[in-house]
Amino acid sequence: MIGSPVDYDKKFKENLPIQPAKLDWNLKRYLNLIPGKEVLDLGIGQGRNSIPLAKLGYNITGVDFSYKNLERCKELCPKLNLVRADIRIFEIEKDKYDLISSRCVLHFFHKDDMHQILHNIKENLKANGLVYIQVFSVEDPKLQKHINSNNFEVLENNILHNIVNDTFVSFYTKNEILDLFSDFKTISISEEYFLDQGDDIPYYSGIIKYVGQKITN
Repeated sequence: MIGSPVDYDKKFKENLPIQPAKLDWNLKRYLNLIPGKEVLDLGIGQGRNSIPLAKLGYNITGVDFSYKNLERCKELCPKLNLVRADIRIFEIEKDKYDLISSRCVLHFFHKDDMHQILHNIKENLKANGLVYIQVFSVEDPKLQKHINSNNFEVLENNILHNIVNDTFVSFYTKNEILDLFSDFKTISISEEYFLDQGDDIPYYSGIIKYVGQKITN
């Protein structure tokens, strides 16, 4: 592992910003392709996607490094199976999960660590299962903002090291994501640029969303 995971409990010492539970359309439209009801959410946060899925009858295992996020998930949906862990070392049970998702989490790691997480996802996902991820795009304005900041060390391949807290943030292209999932069937890939109003101060984000299916012979 390279660097530390983002510590949201330390970053938001009092209260985490509330993120409403709302199933992403990019995932909702393909629910009929999920072969079963077992879902793993790596970096569940406050359960944006997983709580709606639980209400639809899916069995959710959610992993997060933040105690506060997990506490809020449990308050909102007690039937979630929650695990506190660094997703870089979380052991995924083989052939158990029909859907593995990681929404807006993987870009907060060095790409070497992100690649290892994806390897674990792809190796252990059930046959015909779906994977759903969201990562920062190179079109995200934060890339240039971080490059111009004294807090970040610029590495190769759009990887930036936060020298203040020893964390990383990485930015991706669509072709990069497609290459990482070259052995999967691509169901959907999109790149979006939008005004994110989820926090107190709205900001623009560039996000790549990928849905793929594990096809085995």
